[in-house]
Amino acid sequence: MPTPATARPKFSPRPPRSAEERLPLLYRALTDQIDDGHFQNAKKTCRKILALDPASTPTFQALLFLLLDTDDYAASLELVTAPPAGQTGGLEFERAYCLYRLKREGEALEVLSKVAGERRARVLEAQIRYRLGEYERAQEIYEDLLSSVESSSAEYDDIQTNLSATAAHLAFLAHDHTAHLSAPARASVGTSAAGASELKPYTPTEAELESYVPGLPSGWGSRGVTKAAVGEPHKAVKKDKPEGADGGRKTRHRLPKGASADRPFSGDPERWMPLRQRATYIAAQSKKKGAKESMGTGFTQGSTASGGGGGGGGGGNKNKKGKTK
Repeated sequence: MPTPATARPKFSPRPPRSAEERLPLLYRALTDQIDDGHFQNAKKTCRKILALDPASTPTFQALLFLLLDTDDYAASLELVTAPPAGQTGGLEFERAYCLYRLKREGEALEVLSKVAGERRARVLEAQIRYRLGEYERAQEIYEDLLSSVESSSAEYDDIQTNLSATAAHLAFLAHDHTAHLSAPARASVGTSAAGASELKPYTPTEAELESYVPGLPSGWGSRGVTKAAVGEPHKAVKKDKPEGADGGRKTRHRLPKGASADRPFSGDPERWMPLRQRATYIAAQSKKKGAKESMGTGFTQGSTASGGGGGGGGGGNKNKKGKTK
């Protein structure tokens, strides 16, 4: 039994590190995680830093950027709606953007009304108006933004692209959609030089649109098959087939290599025998080894020559090579 002097001391846990010691390590880890693209771990590190230092504005901005970059708009909206205690400042635009990405356009417009004077807020409002189908209002905003930006900037090209898309929708709603209506042509009297009536395409009025709705194409329910093809059974066309001996189709037989149908063919009589038992193969092997042509004729695996040494004893080992004494 150990004496009190040599007894093992009791375990005492190490005291936790202070915030001043942990923050430099967390900032270094956050930098490495963002540089290496480990965004999920970086978000966890940002929350640890904000728990120790809620007034860290760079960490709050980094966390918001990470949430938006990973398309986590619900968490982004929760963060900007209830930011940490140390974060003060207007976050209306960020909140409106999160609502816009979550397809809550009405709430986003209400939030943007608080920051209507900012340029980025006007760009976001134009995008919301375009999504809601308010193309005229979106076109007005884009034209105003385009007039106050230089043509050499990258923003000019983006606004010009959005403005072209808005104008195309307005043109379709105004008059282009009438080109797809199947209104019949009407006769106009006295339009030609001879005074005869001519047929001209007719554009229906707004009250007549219901009467000229284009119908569905024929056969749309049969995967592109027309109605006539669906109603009538398919009739196969019989082709003239060459008649053979039995009156049916002539059967073609495959001929051996080197054979022709117009001359008799005499095959090798040993073509059905195994390769090692053919005379040509035995002759070639005999010449190769320097043996007689008749040796091994007709032999199979495991057979012995007649007249040789009998039995399976040691009598056949007389000519076996060994060490010379």
